[in-house]
Amino acid sequence: MNVARIRTLAQNETIEGLDKLEESLMAKMDDDTNDLEALGGELTDILSAKQILIRVRDEGIPLAVGLRDFMKSVRGIIN
Repeated sequence: MNVARIRTLAQNETIEGLDKLEESLMAKMDDDTNDLEALGGELTDILSAKQILIRVRDEGIPLAVGLRDFMKSVRGIIN
């Protein structure tokens, strides 16, 4: 999980754009020559940004609040 990348994705992409990135990445996972660890990290960032944007849209909260709350929830899961 790369917080800087998640923030960049959430700032610069739409939910639909993230859906397309997710689909493209999933197609790459079928090829055994690709680095699944790296692809998994990218997928985590895409899905995280998507979850943040959905909350921003649905709850009308600022992006910064959505990002901060998401990171707090991840920290709570890890601890």
